Amino acid sequence: MKIRICGLDFDDIGTERAVREAFAGGQCFAVTPNALMLEDCLRVPAHLRLLARASLTLPDGAGILRAAAKSGTPFVHGRVAGIDFGEALIRESARRGERVFLLGGGDGIARRAAEALRARHPSLTVAGTYWGYFDRDGEENRNLVGILRACRPTVLLVCLGYPAQEEWIAANLSRLPSVRVAVGLGGSFDVWAGKVHRAPLLWQRAGLEWAWRMLREPHRMENLPALLRFSRLSVKNAPPENVKMHMEANIRTNRLNENNENDKISSKPL
Repeated sequence: MKIRICGLDFDDIGTERAVREAFAGGQCFAVTPNALMLEDCLRVPAHLRLLARASLTLPDGAGILRAAAKSGTPFVHGRVAGIDFGEALIRESARRGERVFLLGGGDGIARRAAEALRARHPSLTVAGTYWGYFDRDGEENRNLVGILRACRPTVLLVCLGYPAQEEWIAANLSRLPSVRVAVGLGGSFDVWAGKVHRAPLLWQRAGLEWAWRMLREPHRMENLPALLRFSRLSVKNAPPENVKMHMEANIRTNRLNENNENDKISSKPL
């Protein structure tokens, strides 16, 4: 199911199905937009067009979920945080024998993240790592593409920050025929490397991971005006109450039908 927010179509499929979809077809360019990214897209149409090029668009953040609910089309399968999608990709890659390349982060961060991931998933194959502070328009980028072609990764995790990571993937993925899945994961390498701690699970479940980050990293307070602008926009675009009630009734019916189908499947004899 697709849910459109601010001109961008999101996939409402949950983390595990998202991983299956990522490996299902040809090259998959996945993105995990949050409220800040969408607010930026409203001001910079080129960034909206960039995200729209993705083959898989997953809702990262409580702000996206609230905007969908206010529009009358709430996400059935909830949030898919970029780092959670990355973790699920790593687990599946280890199981399938995929070759994973980590691109991004400061000096040594990608390597430390790879070591931590291998410690948790001993069967994981890391094809290589490369730091994120390189010239993305010059000779160093050409050399990096050569390294990637030689390493032949099938899964490419890119942590350059938004929108640099999405721009880099969009510009270079076609030159990397071995890559089946490419996704930008923001600051995930810092978390895996132990440089930054993720919010406690209770904060994550309450949809307050953004608040935890602001408390731990006060410089993020500068993002608060953009979050408020996005919140006001989602309220302004909310449908009339009678339309919203009709949408919610349809969603409840769809959920009931989905549950019935699952019951049929689970009741089949083995």
